[in-house]
This record gives sequence, C-alpha cells and structure tokens, in this order.
Amino acid sequence: MVFRLGRLRNRWYPCTRGLMKKTLPDSLVLLIAFILYLPFLFLGYGSDNDTYNVLWTGFNFVRTLDYVPSRGPGFFVFETIIFFLNRLGGSFLTNLAVMGMSLITLVGFLRLCRQFNVPHHSLLALILAVHPYYWVNSTCTMDYLFGIGFVFLGIVQVLRGKYFTGGAAMALGAGSRATSILIAAGFLIWYFIVQPEARKKLIQTGAATAFFTLVFYLPPADFAEWTTRFLKPTVGGEEYWTPYLRLGRFVYKNIYFWGLLASIMLIWGVALGFFKRRFFSQSGQHGLPVLALVLILVYELFYWGIPTEPAYLLPTIPFWLILMGVAFKPDRRLLYLLLVVVFLANFVSLNVARPNKVNQATGAIYGLWVEPGHLVQDVQTRLVFLRCGNRPCNWEGDVLE
Repeated sequence: MVFRLGRLRNRWYPCTRGLMKKTLPDSLVLLIAFILYLPFLFLGYGSDNDTYNVLWTGFNFVRTLDYVPSRGPGFFVFETIIFFLNRLGGSFLTNLAVMGMSLITLVGFLRLCRQFNVPHHSLLALILAVHPYYWVNSTCTMDYLFGIGFVFLGIVQVLRGKYFTGGAAMALGAGSRATSILIAAGFLIWYFIVQPEARKKLIQTGAATAFFTLVFYLPPADFAEWTTRFLKPTVGGEEYWTPYLRLGRFVYKNIYFWGLLASIMLIWGVALGFFKRRFFSQSGQHGLPVLALVLILVYELFYWGIPTEPAYLLPTIPFWLILMGVAFKPDRRLLYLLLVVVFLANFVSLNVARPNKVNQATGAIYGLWVEPGHLVQDVQTRLVFLRCGNRPCNWEGDVLE
C-alpha cells in the first residue's frame, strides 16, 4: 500500500507542477494589455509637453509648408504619421496607433523570447505590459513605443526570414526615435554572429536599415542647413550638470524608473545570473542574455550623457526582463513577486529624494515618502490638460485643433 501511494504521489505531483508552469497564450497576454490600456485612450493626447510640440510640427507644416522638427534630432516618421492620424481622428486615433505599436512590441518580445528559449516569456511580457512607464507611454501620443515597436516588428520579420522588410521596419523605428537604432544595430550584429547561414541576407537588412534611416533624417538635416546641429539635444545650462548632480540624477532616475523595490530585485537578479553563470550556460539561447546586458549598458551610457527623462530608459525594459527570466528560471515565484511590485508602482511610489526645484534641481532632501505612482500622476496631469482645452495649461503656441 505504501508503495502504491508513493507511486500515486509521484504521478500526481508532476501533473500539478506542470499545470503551475503552464504559460499563458500570447493572445491572452495581448488581450489583458488591451483591456488595461483602453480606458486611457480617451484622456487626451498625454501629459508630456513634447507631444504638443509634435502636434505643432504638423500644424505648422500645413500652414507654412516648412518642416520644423518638434525637437532635436527630429522625429520625422512619427511626426508625419501623427499629423495625418490627428487630422482624421484627434487624440483617440493617435493614442490608438501608439497602443497598436505597444502591442506589436509585446508580440515581438514574445517571439524573440520563445525562439531563443527564454523561460517564462508570457509572465515576462505581462511585467513589460504593466511597467508604469510602458503603460503610460502605451496610451498617449508619444514616440517612444513607435520607435521600439517598429524595431521589434523588424526583429520579427528577420526571424521569419523577411530580411528586406525587416530592415525597412527598423528604419521606420529609427525615423520615429533616433535611439531605437541601438536595438536594431545590437540585434543585427548579434544575429550575424550566432546565425552564420543568414549572414548574406543580414547584409541586405543592414543596408535597408541604413538607407531608409538616412532618408528619414534628410528633412531634419535640411532644417539644420546640413550641419550636425540638429543632433544636439537641449539639456539646460552647465549649472545643472556638475559631476555630483549628473551622478545624482542618473542614479535616482534609474531607481525611480522601476521603483525602489523592483530596482532591488533587478540588482539581485543580475547578481544571481552572474554568480550562478545562468547568463552564459543556457542551451538554445545563443548568447541572448549577453546581448541584453550589452544593450542595457549602451543605453545606460547614453543616459549618463543626458539623465533627464526616465522614459529614455524604456528600450531597456525588454532586455532587463530577459535577464530576469533567465536569472529566476528555477523559481518563477520571484517573477510573480516582480510582477506584483511593478504593477503596484503604477499606483504607489516609495520616493527616497525630493528635488529643491522640479526638473531644474540643484539639490535635494533625502528621506522616504509614500507618493502616488507614475500612472496616477500621469492621469492627474492629463485630466488637468483636458480641462484646459486638451493641451497644457501653460501652452503658448498655436491652437492645435
């Protein structure tokens, strides 16, 4: 009897564990994201003043037939698409287009993880979908996810063997937001190394990406009178960029981007991945975690040069999650904990520093405060903008609608 019960237990536990490890279908992940995002599409264009510069660019072009970038280095693809969508359907249609690119990013992320054996890819995609900055930027008229979405569309096309269209899509991403080219370049170099049989075709992809990207930056270059002036961002005076203030902004905004608790988990996951050698020894991954590490470092170096908007770090989220999926592979409960912590950061934030002047800090006081999360703050600002005529209350430019 004892023997039979033991056999029964051994047969029951694997079944239970298998159910626990069963992944969500991709369609369900996308449906959850769609349901979460949909209500926010009706809250106007968004809370970022740069959005209204994009709208002004289209408005000004129709009036003067002169292209003036919304800001350097120019976002020609995004500005053009948004101009036409805004004319057709206002803020709802422009927000809907951005949400579509967000869902394409999730599809590309799922495809990349599945093809290269990243564990728990459905759970990782859910964490990506509910990240506070990803959630906010999936539901407003802003260019971050247009750039990332087109690049991930290009990655999917390359993985499907559609090399030319993959390059064209990546160029659309670079034309929407210049820094998106870093993901495209990193992926193509890595894929060239790990897939020798595809190298000739990848040259075609790289050439298409380079050619169309160059075309998309001709209008900003023409505006700058064919100098490199359009490539230089505006970051304020030197008084804001002493070594101490740069380091403070860089560290604080990296922590605030994920939230304090999630940041601790990321550090823990990276340490675990290195000490247990999980980033370098997993079969079927072809060094994808190494690519993720390199891309994170590249974007962090870029951010060190201009640590202003936390949203500049959006391209790093998929690659952080690839690392976490590999690092926490033996115990997915840690990923569930990360999901909960990231989700709650939309509504509640633990803040460790307050600047002496918002967006123009030359000092800060330190402590621990419980504040509204990034999603809550964004909605509050958008509601104020709606009451001011669907634009910032301090807007001094032309009427946009």
